[in-house]
Amino acid sequence: MKILTIGPLPPPLHGQSAADRMAFDGLASTERVTVIDSAIDKAFAGNKMPPLWSPARLVEIVRILFRDFAPVWLRGYDVVYMSVGSSFRTLMRFLPYMIAARVKGEPYVLHIHSARLYHNYASLSGFKRRLMGWCLKGAASVVVLGDTIARTVGRILPPQRIRVCANGIDDTLRLSDDEFGATLDSSGADILFLSNLMEAKGIFQMLDAFELLADSYRLTLAGAIESDAVRQRVERMCDRYPGRVVYRGVVTGRDKRDVLKNSDILVLPSHDEGQGIVILESYATGCAVVTDPSVGGIGDIFADGVNGVACDHADPRSIAASIAKVGQRLSFYKEVNRMASESYSEAAFLSRVKSILEDSVAARG
Repeated sequence: MKILTIGPLPPPLHGQSAADRMAFDGLASTERVTVIDSAIDKAFAGNKMPPLWSPARLVEIVRILFRDFAPVWLRGYDVVYMSVGSSFRTLMRFLPYMIAARVKGEPYVLHIHSARLYHNYASLSGFKRRLMGWCLKGAASVVVLGDTIARTVGRILPPQRIRVCANGIDDTLRLSDDEFGATLDSSGADILFLSNLMEAKGIFQMLDAFELLADSYRLTLAGAIESDAVRQRVERMCDRYPGRVVYRGVVTGRDKRDVLKNSDILVLPSHDEGQGIVILESYATGCAVVTDPSVGGIGDIFADGVNGVACDHADPRSIAASIAKVGQRLSFYKEVNRMASESYSEAAFLSRVKSILEDSVAARG
């Protein structure tokens, strides 16, 4: 297939950009692929989240559209594969590419990494709602992360136009049998919060929960810091609990593998999550998980008492109690999660993506 792929690539690093890198690189290994990186805020290093709109941001969007004119309008493709946002504002970033695809008669596929598509659509009215509906209903397929999200998107689109594609895991994160066996002897005291340190990811609830735990527990924080308020709280915690609370910054590659390997329990008390790729990454290294399966699409990949222990993401006491409870069956959760991770390998993920794109080409006739 001749494929035009469009979506944000790292930096900055987050779940969507990591998934895009895996998908785009994997497709390029077997297909004829043209890649367009749609990321605007490349310089974001975690000090503050970028503004929604600013003169500099608008100038950058215009520059990107001029940059992409030739590959979008002057070349032909079998299918256009776009990794897009779920809000009106973020989806409209891709409107010029959708218009080009429809004018040229090329099917386009929208891959959405958020659980809030229906919520965002339903909150609109008038012209904005019609325009967002035009974008979604014009797609050959709208790809979502799990069955829970697919059911809500089914209020906008017919089921046959909605495809489910769970995320994939970087295979380099997987532990050898010997490495994994060594983790089974752990005391279960090492907690990991691996995500951008944002209020929406539950960083404050995580820190509050840690203060309720016994002195035997240790906490590693890894990810970009959202704001000065988060930075100050993290610094206070590191000072108050020297050696027990450690901030590692943004981790990638071997550093990321090491923090996962050296951890027993991943905690993700996120308030809003498409699926939580870090949960799948923790499965590959055999971590148990504490999270709230009622949030977004987390419940499609996590079951209470199977992959770890569920919590109320908004309640630090619930988070702390779940962390303590995980230790009672830690080896069981580690073994179950390592086996479950096979379904989320790079090869399995790319097979799902390719199947969706091939079906979109075939449907065009």
